[in-house]
Amino acid sequence: MSVQHDFTRDFSHKHILGVEQKLTPELVHLLKVIQTPRLEQISMIYQELQENPCLELSDFEEIHQDIDEEEEIDIEEIAGEKDIARFIEEELPYYFEPTREEEEGLREQFVHQPTLKEHLDGELRLHVTDPDEIEIGEFIIEYIDEHGFLKASIQDISKATGASPEKVEKVLKIIQSFDPPGIAARDVREALIIQVKRMDMDGLILRILEEAYDEFKKMNLQGIAKKLGVDIEEIRDAVEFIRSINPVPAKGRWGEVSYVVPHVIVEEDGDDYRVILNEYDLPFIRISPVYLEMLKNPENYDKKTLEFVREKMRKAILFLRGLELSRETFRKIVEYIIERQKEFLKKGIMYKKPLRMREIAEAVGVHESTVSRKIQGVYIQTPRGVFRLKDLLSKGVGEDELSRDMIKERIRLIIENERKERPLSDGEIAEILRREGISIGRRTVAKYRGELGIPPANIRRKMNA
Repeated sequence: MSVQHDFTRDFSHKHILGVEQKLTPELVHLLKVIQTPRLEQISMIYQELQENPCLELSDFEEIHQDIDEEEEIDIEEIAGEKDIARFIEEELPYYFEPTREEEEGLREQFVHQPTLKEHLDGELRLHVTDPDEIEIGEFIIEYIDEHGFLKASIQDISKATGASPEKVEKVLKIIQSFDPPGIAARDVREALIIQVKRMDMDGLILRILEEAYDEFKKMNLQGIAKKLGVDIEEIRDAVEFIRSINPVPAKGRWGEVSYVVPHVIVEEDGDDYRVILNEYDLPFIRISPVYLEMLKNPENYDKKTLEFVREKMRKAILFLRGLELSRETFRKIVEYIIERQKEFLKKGIMYKKPLRMREIAEAVGVHESTVSRKIQGVYIQTPRGVFRLKDLLSKGVGEDELSRDMIKERIRLIIENERKERPLSDGEIAEILRREGISIGRRTVAKYRGELGIPPANIRRKMNA
Protein backbone atom coordinates (compact mmCIF):
# COMPACT_ATOMS: atom_id res chain seq x y z
CA MET A 1 0.00 0.00 0.00
CA SER A 2 1.40 3.37 -0.96
CA VAL A 3 0.05 6.84 -0.32
CA GLN A 4 -0.25 9.19 -3.27
CA HIS A 5 -0.24 12.95 -2.69
CA ASP A 6 -1.25 14.39 -6.08
CA PHE A 7 -4.48 15.73 -4.61
CA THR A 8 -2.67 18.07 -2.27
CA ARG A 9 -0.89 19.90 -5.08
CA ASP A 10 -4.22 20.98 -6.51
CA PHE A 11 -6.27 21.33 -3.38
CA SER A 12 -4.54 21.81 -0.05
CA HIS A 13 -5.71 23.51 3.10
CA LYS A 14 -3.16 26.29 2.67
CA HIS A 15 -3.98 26.65 -1.01
CA ILE A 16 -7.56 27.64 -0.19
CA LEU A 17 -6.62 29.61 2.88
CA GLY A 18 -3.95 31.63 1.11
CA VAL A 19 -5.64 34.93 1.88
CA GLU A 20 -8.47 34.67 4.37
CA GLN A 21 -10.33 37.78 3.21
CA LYS A 22 -10.43 36.57 -0.40
CA LEU A 23 -12.39 33.44 0.45
CA THR A 24 -15.81 33.34 -1.10
CA PRO A 25 -18.63 31.88 1.03
CA GLU A 26 -18.79 28.90 -1.36
CA LEU A 27 -15.10 28.04 -0.91
CA VAL A 28 -15.37 28.51 2.86
CA HIS A 29 -18.22 26.00 2.82
CA LEU A 30 -16.24 23.61 0.62
CA LEU A 31 -13.31 23.75 3.04
CA LYS A 32 -15.67 23.10 5.95
CA VAL A 33 -17.07 20.01 4.20
CA ILE A 34 -13.55 18.66 3.63
CA GLN A 35 -12.50 19.22 7.25
CA THR A 36 -15.69 17.96 8.90
CA PRO A 37 -14.95 15.11 11.33
CA ARG A 38 -16.25 11.72 10.25
CA LEU A 39 -18.76 11.58 13.12
CA GLU A 40 -20.38 14.85 12.05
CA GLN A 41 -20.77 14.06 8.35
CA ILE A 42 -24.23 12.50 8.56
CA SER A 43 -25.81 15.54 10.26
CA MET A 44 -24.03 17.81 7.79
CA ILE A 45 -25.41 15.85 4.82
CA TYR A 46 -28.99 15.90 6.08
CA GLN A 47 -28.76 19.60 6.79
CA GLU A 48 -27.57 20.20 3.22
CA LEU A 49 -30.42 18.08 1.87
CA GLN A 50 -32.89 20.25 3.76
CA GLU A 51 -31.41 23.48 2.43
CA ASN A 52 -30.71 22.56 -1.19
CA PRO A 53 -33.48 21.22 -3.47
CA CYS A 54 -30.87 20.31 -6.11
CA LEU A 55 -29.74 17.46 -3.85
CA GLU A 56 -31.87 14.44 -3.09
CA LEU A 57 -31.71 11.15 -1.23
CA SER A 58 -31.41 8.06 -3.35
CA ASP A 59 -30.69 4.38 -2.96
CA PHE A 60 -28.20 2.00 -4.49
CA GLU A 61 -30.51 0.88 -7.29
CA GLU A 62 -31.59 4.28 -8.53
CA ILE A 63 -28.54 6.39 -7.83
CA HIS A 64 -27.20 5.82 -11.34
CA GLN A 65 -30.55 6.20 -13.10
CA ASP A 66 -31.82 9.33 -14.88
CA ILE A 67 -28.30 10.72 -15.28
CA ASP A 68 -26.28 10.36 -18.42
CA GLU A 69 -22.71 10.46 -17.19
CA GLU A 70 -21.36 10.56 -20.73
CA GLU A 71 -23.08 13.86 -21.43
CA GLU A 72 -20.83 16.86 -20.88
CA ILE A 73 -22.05 19.91 -18.98
CA ASP A 74 -20.34 23.29 -18.94
CA ILE A 75 -19.14 23.41 -15.33
CA GLU A 76 -18.24 27.08 -15.46
CA GLU A 77 -21.68 27.90 -16.79
CA ILE A 78 -23.33 26.12 -13.86
CA ALA A 79 -20.78 27.16 -11.24
CA GLY A 80 -20.83 30.75 -12.40
CA GLU A 81 -17.24 31.38 -11.32
CA LYS A 82 -14.00 30.09 -12.81
CA ASP A 83 -12.39 30.20 -9.36
CA ILE A 84 -14.87 27.61 -8.10
CA ALA A 85 -14.97 25.60 -11.31
CA ARG A 86 -11.25 24.83 -11.18
CA PHE A 87 -11.66 23.15 -7.77
CA ILE A 88 -14.35 20.91 -9.19
CA GLU A 89 -11.84 19.80 -11.86
CA GLU A 90 -12.98 18.27 -15.14
CA GLU A 91 -15.42 15.66 -13.91
CA LEU A 92 -18.76 16.93 -12.65
CA PRO A 93 -19.80 14.98 -9.51
CA TYR A 94 -23.38 13.77 -10.02
CA TYR A 95 -23.72 11.78 -6.81
CA PHE A 96 -22.10 10.66 -3.59
CA GLU A 97 -22.05 6.91 -3.06
CA PRO A 98 -20.91 5.77 0.41
CA THR A 99 -18.50 2.84 0.61
CA ARG A 100 -19.88 0.08 2.80
CA GLU A 101 -18.40 -3.13 4.09
CA GLU A 102 -20.61 -6.18 4.08
CA GLU A 103 -22.22 -6.83 7.45
CA GLU A 104 -20.39 -10.14 7.67
CA GLY A 105 -17.06 -8.34 7.31
CA LEU A 106 -17.76 -6.24 10.38
CA ARG A 107 -18.06 -9.38 12.45
CA GLU A 108 -20.34 -7.39 14.77
CA GLN A 109 -17.39 -5.84 16.53
CA PHE A 110 -18.68 -3.00 18.71
CA VAL A 111 -16.33 -0.98 20.89
CA HIS A 112 -16.66 1.25 23.92
CA GLN A 113 -16.71 4.98 23.20
CA PRO A 114 -15.36 6.95 26.17
CA THR A 115 -17.25 9.73 27.92
CA LEU A 116 -16.00 13.31 27.61
CA LYS A 117 -14.20 13.17 30.95
CA GLU A 118 -12.60 9.79 30.14
CA HIS A 119 -11.42 11.16 26.81
CA LEU A 120 -9.95 14.33 28.34
CA ASP A 121 -8.30 12.39 31.15
CA GLY A 122 -6.61 10.13 28.59
CA GLU A 123 -5.44 13.12 26.56
CA LEU A 124 -4.07 14.78 29.70
CA ARG A 125 -1.87 11.80 30.52
CA LEU A 126 -0.72 11.59 26.93
CA HIS A 127 0.43 15.22 26.75
CA VAL A 128 1.44 16.06 30.34
CA THR A 129 4.15 14.32 32.37
CA ASP A 130 4.58 16.58 35.42
CA PRO A 131 2.57 15.10 38.38
CA ASP A 132 1.60 18.56 39.69
CA GLU A 133 0.31 19.62 36.29
CA ILE A 134 -1.63 16.35 35.97
CA GLU A 135 -3.29 17.07 39.32
CA ILE A 136 -4.24 20.57 38.14
CA GLY A 137 -5.51 19.13 34.86
CA GLU A 138 -7.66 16.57 36.67
CA PHE A 139 -9.23 19.36 38.70
CA ILE A 140 -9.92 21.42 35.55
CA ILE A 141 -11.50 18.41 33.80
CA GLU A 142 -13.73 17.75 36.81
CA TYR A 143 -15.22 21.22 36.37
CA ILE A 144 -15.94 20.94 32.64
CA ASP A 145 -19.69 20.55 32.12
CA GLU A 146 -21.50 18.30 29.62
CA HIS A 147 -21.39 21.08 27.02
CA GLY A 148 -17.60 21.35 27.22
CA PHE A 149 -17.37 24.64 29.15
CA LEU A 150 -15.16 25.22 32.19
CA LYS A 151 -17.33 26.20 35.17
CA ALA A 152 -14.57 27.18 37.60
CA SER A 153 -12.35 30.27 37.53
CA ILE A 154 -8.56 30.30 37.41
CA GLN A 155 -8.57 31.76 40.94
CA ASP A 156 -10.84 28.98 42.28
CA ILE A 157 -8.64 26.27 40.77
CA SER A 158 -5.51 28.00 42.05
CA LYS A 159 -6.88 28.07 45.62
CA ALA A 160 -8.08 24.45 45.47
CA THR A 161 -4.80 23.05 44.13
CA GLY A 162 -2.32 25.43 45.76
CA ALA A 163 -0.82 26.14 42.34
CA SER A 164 -0.10 29.62 41.02
CA PRO A 165 -2.67 31.17 38.64
CA GLU A 166 0.05 31.19 35.95
CA LYS A 167 0.55 27.43 36.25
CA VAL A 168 -3.21 26.81 36.20
CA GLU A 169 -3.49 28.94 33.05
CA LYS A 170 -0.63 26.96 31.45
CA VAL A 171 -2.38 23.61 32.05
CA LEU A 172 -5.72 25.04 30.90
CA LYS A 173 -4.13 26.06 27.59
CA ILE A 174 -2.88 22.49 27.12
CA ILE A 175 -6.37 21.08 27.74
CA GLN A 176 -7.87 23.66 25.37
CA SER A 177 -5.67 22.18 22.63
CA PHE A 178 -7.48 18.83 22.94
CA ASP A 179 -10.49 17.66 20.94
CA PRO A 180 -13.31 18.51 20.67
CA PRO A 181 -12.24 21.99 19.43
CA GLY A 182 -13.10 24.72 21.92
CA ILE A 183 -13.09 22.39 24.92
CA ALA A 184 -12.57 23.99 28.38
CA ALA A 185 -13.53 27.43 27.12
CA ARG A 186 -15.07 29.65 29.76
CA ASP A 187 -17.76 31.01 27.46
CA VAL A 188 -18.97 30.86 23.87
CA ARG A 189 -16.69 33.70 22.78
CA GLU A 190 -13.58 31.91 24.02
CA ALA A 191 -14.77 28.64 22.42
CA LEU A 192 -15.02 30.40 19.05
CA ILE A 193 -11.62 32.10 19.48
CA ILE A 194 -9.93 28.79 20.35
CA GLN A 195 -11.35 27.16 17.22
CA VAL A 196 -10.42 30.07 14.95
CA LYS A 197 -6.83 30.02 16.23
CA ARG A 198 -6.62 26.26 15.68
CA MET A 199 -7.63 26.82 12.05
CA ASP A 200 -4.86 29.44 11.64
CA MET A 201 -7.49 32.00 10.64
CA ASP A 202 -6.26 34.81 12.87
CA GLY A 203 -7.02 37.86 10.71
CA LEU A 204 -10.33 39.67 10.43
CA ILE A 205 -12.31 36.77 11.94
CA LEU A 206 -10.27 36.88 15.15
CA ARG A 207 -10.51 40.67 15.33
CA ILE A 208 -14.30 40.49 15.21
CA LEU A 209 -14.38 38.03 18.12
CA GLU A 210 -11.81 39.91 20.19
CA GLU A 211 -12.70 43.54 19.43
CA ALA A 212 -16.33 43.58 18.29
CA TYR A 213 -18.02 40.61 19.95
CA ASP A 214 -20.94 42.63 21.35
CA GLU A 215 -21.73 43.89 17.85
CA PHE A 216 -21.36 40.38 16.48
CA LYS A 217 -23.87 38.97 18.98
CA LYS A 218 -26.38 41.57 17.81
CA MET A 219 -25.48 40.87 14.15
CA ASN A 220 -24.71 44.57 13.82
CA LEU A 221 -22.57 44.37 10.68
CA GLN A 222 -22.44 48.13 10.23
CA GLY A 223 -21.26 48.51 13.82
CA ILE A 224 -18.51 45.92 13.31
CA ALA A 225 -17.38 47.57 10.06
CA LYS A 226 -17.25 50.99 11.70
CA LYS A 227 -15.43 49.74 14.80
CA LEU A 228 -12.78 47.81 12.84
CA GLY A 229 -12.56 50.13 9.85
CA VAL A 230 -13.21 47.30 7.39
CA ASP A 231 -15.46 47.11 4.32
CA ILE A 232 -18.96 45.77 5.05
CA GLU A 233 -18.66 42.97 2.44
CA GLU A 234 -15.56 41.57 4.12
CA ILE A 235 -17.37 41.75 7.46
CA ARG A 236 -20.36 39.88 6.01
CA ASP A 237 -18.16 36.99 4.74
CA ALA A 238 -16.24 36.78 8.01
CA VAL A 239 -19.42 36.79 10.13
CA GLU A 240 -20.92 34.06 7.94
CA PHE A 241 -17.86 31.92 8.62
CA ILE A 242 -18.02 32.54 12.38
CA ARG A 243 -21.68 31.51 12.39
CA SER A 244 -20.67 28.18 10.79
CA ILE A 245 -18.43 27.32 13.77
CA ASN A 246 -19.88 25.12 16.51
CA PRO A 247 -20.30 27.38 19.58
CA VAL A 248 -20.84 24.44 21.96
CA PRO A 249 -17.62 22.33 22.11
CA ALA A 250 -19.14 19.03 23.27
CA LYS A 251 -22.46 19.34 21.45
CA GLY A 252 -23.88 16.05 20.15
CA ARG A 253 -20.71 13.99 20.44
CA TRP A 254 -20.03 13.19 24.07
CA GLY A 255 -22.40 11.66 26.55
CA GLU A 256 -22.70 8.50 28.55
CA VAL A 257 -20.89 5.30 27.64
CA SER A 258 -21.98 4.01 24.23
CA TYR A 259 -20.89 1.49 21.62
CA VAL A 260 -19.91 2.23 18.05
CA VAL A 261 -19.20 0.35 14.81
CA PRO A 262 -15.69 0.82 13.38
CA HIS A 263 -15.44 3.45 10.64
CA VAL A 264 -12.33 1.87 9.08
CA ILE A 265 -11.53 -1.79 8.49
CA VAL A 266 -7.95 -2.92 7.88
CA GLU A 267 -7.47 -6.37 6.37
CA GLU A 268 -4.32 -8.35 5.64
CA ASP A 269 -3.51 -8.50 1.94
CA GLY A 270 -0.49 -10.75 1.57
CA ASP A 271 2.41 -8.94 3.24
CA ASP A 272 0.53 -5.68 3.08
CA TYR A 273 -2.72 -4.23 4.42
CA ARG A 274 -5.87 -3.04 2.70
CA VAL A 275 -7.88 -0.09 4.03
CA ILE A 276 -11.69 -0.20 3.70
CA LEU A 277 -13.73 2.85 4.66
CA ASN A 278 -16.99 1.79 6.24
CA GLU A 279 -19.46 4.61 5.54
CA TYR A 280 -22.33 2.48 6.83
CA ASP A 281 -24.20 5.44 8.31
CA LEU A 282 -23.97 7.84 5.36
CA PRO A 283 -26.85 8.13 2.86
CA PHE A 284 -26.72 7.91 -0.93
CA ILE A 285 -27.32 11.38 -2.38
CA ARG A 286 -27.29 12.76 -5.91
CA ILE A 287 -27.99 15.79 -8.05
CA SER A 288 -31.72 16.03 -8.72
CA PRO A 289 -32.40 15.02 -12.35
CA VAL A 290 -35.37 17.39 -12.37
CA TYR A 291 -33.29 20.47 -11.63
CA LEU A 292 -30.46 19.31 -13.88
CA GLU A 293 -32.95 19.05 -16.72
CA MET A 294 -34.05 22.65 -16.05
CA LEU A 295 -30.51 23.87 -16.69
CA LYS A 296 -30.25 21.84 -19.86
CA ASN A 297 -33.41 23.47 -21.17
CA PRO A 298 -33.25 27.07 -19.91
CA GLU A 299 -35.59 28.36 -22.62
CA ASN A 300 -38.55 26.85 -20.71
CA TYR A 301 -38.04 28.91 -17.54
CA ASP A 302 -37.88 32.56 -16.52
CA LYS A 303 -34.67 34.31 -15.56
CA LYS A 304 -35.37 34.49 -11.81
CA THR A 305 -36.10 30.78 -11.58
CA LEU A 306 -32.96 29.91 -13.54
CA GLU A 307 -30.80 32.12 -11.31
CA PHE A 308 -32.17 30.37 -8.23
CA VAL A 309 -31.59 26.89 -9.67
CA ARG A 310 -28.12 27.78 -10.95
CA GLU A 311 -27.09 29.06 -7.52
CA LYS A 312 -28.40 25.95 -5.76
CA MET A 313 -26.82 23.70 -8.39
CA ARG A 314 -23.48 25.37 -7.91
CA LYS A 315 -23.66 24.75 -4.16
CA ALA A 316 -24.79 21.16 -4.72
CA ILE A 317 -21.85 20.46 -7.02
CA LEU A 318 -19.41 21.96 -4.54
CA PHE A 319 -20.93 19.95 -1.72
CA LEU A 320 -20.64 16.63 -3.58
CA ARG A 321 -17.09 17.46 -4.61
CA GLY A 322 -16.32 18.36 -1.01
CA LEU A 323 -17.58 14.96 0.17
CA GLU A 324 -15.34 13.20 -2.35
CA LEU A 325 -12.32 15.29 -1.35
CA SER A 326 -13.12 14.70 2.31
CA ARG A 327 -13.16 10.95 1.73
CA GLU A 328 -9.93 11.14 -0.28
CA THR A 329 -8.20 13.15 2.45
CA PHE A 330 -9.41 10.77 5.15
CA ARG A 331 -8.30 7.70 3.20
CA LYS A 332 -4.80 9.14 2.68
CA ILE A 333 -4.48 9.96 6.36
CA VAL A 334 -5.52 6.43 7.35
CA GLU A 335 -3.30 4.78 4.74
CA TYR A 336 -0.29 6.78 5.90
CA ILE A 337 -0.91 5.81 9.53
CA ILE A 338 -1.27 2.13 8.62
CA GLU A 339 1.85 2.24 6.44
CA ARG A 340 3.88 3.67 9.34
CA GLN A 341 2.49 1.17 11.86
CA LYS A 342 2.71 -2.00 9.74
CA GLU A 343 5.25 -3.55 12.10
CA PHE A 344 2.94 -2.94 15.05
CA LEU A 345 0.05 -4.65 13.24
CA LYS A 346 2.26 -7.62 12.36
CA LYS A 347 4.29 -8.07 15.55
CA GLY A 348 2.65 -6.21 18.43
CA ILE A 349 3.03 -3.20 20.70
CA MET A 350 6.82 -3.37 20.97
CA TYR A 351 6.99 -2.40 17.29
CA LYS A 352 4.72 0.63 17.47
CA LYS A 353 6.54 3.64 16.02
CA PRO A 354 6.42 7.25 17.19
CA LEU A 355 3.92 9.08 15.00
CA ARG A 356 2.68 12.64 15.43
CA MET A 357 -0.08 14.56 13.70
CA ARG A 358 2.48 16.98 12.29
CA GLU A 359 4.25 14.19 10.42
CA ILE A 360 0.96 12.91 8.98
CA ALA A 361 -0.07 16.43 7.96
CA GLU A 362 3.22 17.04 6.14
CA ALA A 363 3.07 13.67 4.38
CA VAL A 364 -0.54 14.06 3.23
CA GLY A 365 -0.23 17.78 2.48
CA VAL A 366 -2.88 19.22 4.79
CA HIS A 367 -2.87 21.30 7.94
CA GLU A 368 -2.27 19.57 11.29
CA SER A 369 -5.71 20.70 12.50
CA THR A 370 -7.29 18.90 9.53
CA VAL A 371 -5.62 15.63 10.58
CA SER A 372 -6.87 16.18 14.13
CA ARG A 373 -10.44 16.70 12.91
CA LYS A 374 -10.48 13.80 10.45
CA ILE A 375 -9.33 11.18 12.99
CA GLN A 376 -11.46 12.57 15.81
CA GLY A 377 -13.71 9.85 17.28
CA VAL A 378 -12.80 7.36 14.54
CA TYR A 379 -12.60 3.64 15.39
CA ILE A 380 -10.60 1.17 13.36
CA GLN A 381 -10.92 -2.62 13.09
CA THR A 382 -7.59 -4.39 12.51
CA PRO A 383 -6.26 -7.94 12.77
CA ARG A 384 -5.08 -6.90 16.26
CA GLY A 385 -8.48 -5.76 17.44
CA VAL A 386 -10.71 -2.71 17.39
CA PHE A 387 -9.51 0.58 18.83
CA ARG A 388 -9.42 4.33 18.22
CA LEU A 389 -7.47 5.44 15.17
CA LYS A 390 -5.82 8.01 17.41
CA ASP A 391 -4.30 5.15 19.44
CA LEU A 392 -1.98 4.44 16.50
CA LEU A 393 -0.33 7.80 17.08
CA SER A 394 2.33 8.13 19.75
CA LYS A 395 4.75 10.72 21.05
CA GLY A 396 8.48 10.02 20.90
CA VAL A 397 10.53 9.73 24.10
CA GLY A 398 14.28 9.79 24.55
CA GLU A 399 17.07 10.14 22.02
CA ASP A 400 15.86 7.37 19.76
CA GLU A 401 12.26 8.65 19.87
CA LEU A 402 10.84 5.28 20.81
CA SER A 403 7.09 5.36 21.29
CA ARG A 404 5.66 5.74 24.78
CA ASP A 405 3.70 2.53 24.40
CA MET A 406 6.80 0.61 23.34
CA ILE A 407 8.71 1.85 26.40
CA LYS A 408 5.81 1.00 28.68
CA GLU A 409 5.68 -2.50 27.22
CA ARG A 410 9.44 -2.87 27.79
CA ILE A 411 8.99 -1.78 31.44
CA ARG A 412 6.19 -4.34 31.84
CA LEU A 413 8.43 -7.12 30.48
CA ILE A 414 11.36 -6.11 32.72
CA ILE A 415 9.15 -6.28 35.80
CA GLU A 416 7.52 -9.51 34.64
CA ASN A 417 10.95 -11.16 34.46
CA GLU A 418 12.48 -9.68 37.63
CA ARG A 419 13.42 -11.82 40.62
CA LYS A 420 10.25 -12.02 42.69
CA GLU A 421 12.17 -12.00 45.97
CA ARG A 422 13.96 -8.77 44.96
CA PRO A 423 11.82 -6.53 42.75
CA LEU A 424 13.59 -3.82 40.79
CA SER A 425 13.28 -0.19 41.86
CA ASP A 426 12.27 2.49 39.34
CA GLY A 427 15.86 3.75 39.32
CA GLU A 428 17.20 0.27 38.50
CA ILE A 429 14.65 -0.10 35.68
CA ALA A 430 15.71 3.30 34.32
CA GLU A 431 19.33 2.14 34.38
CA ILE A 432 18.45 -1.05 32.45
CA LEU A 433 16.63 1.03 29.86
CA ARG A 434 19.61 3.42 29.58
CA ARG A 435 21.89 0.47 28.86
CA GLU A 436 19.45 -0.50 26.10
CA GLY A 437 19.69 2.99 24.63
CA ILE A 438 16.38 4.33 26.01
CA SER A 439 17.16 7.56 27.83
CA ILE A 440 14.44 8.27 30.39
CA GLY A 441 14.58 9.11 34.09
CA ARG A 442 13.37 7.39 37.25
CA ARG A 443 10.28 9.61 37.52
CA THR A 444 9.23 8.76 33.97
CA VAL A 445 9.62 5.07 34.75
CA ALA A 446 7.44 5.56 37.85
CA LYS A 447 4.82 7.37 35.78
CA TYR A 448 4.70 4.68 33.08
CA ARG A 449 4.69 1.89 35.69
CA GLY A 450 1.73 3.58 37.38
CA GLU A 451 -0.11 3.85 34.07
CA LEU A 452 0.41 0.11 33.61
CA GLY A 453 -1.23 -0.47 36.98
CA ILE A 454 1.93 -2.03 38.42
CA PRO A 455 2.69 -1.18 42.10
CA PRO A 456 6.15 0.05 43.24
CA ALA A 457 8.95 -2.36 44.25
CA ASN A 458 8.22 -2.34 47.99
CA ILE A 459 4.59 -3.31 47.39
CA ARG A 460 5.56 -6.00 44.86
CA ARG A 461 7.99 -7.44 47.41
CA LYS A 462 5.21 -7.76 50.02
CA MET A 463 2.86 -9.26 47.44
CA ASN A 464 5.44 -11.94 46.59
CA ALA A 465 6.38 -12.69 50.22
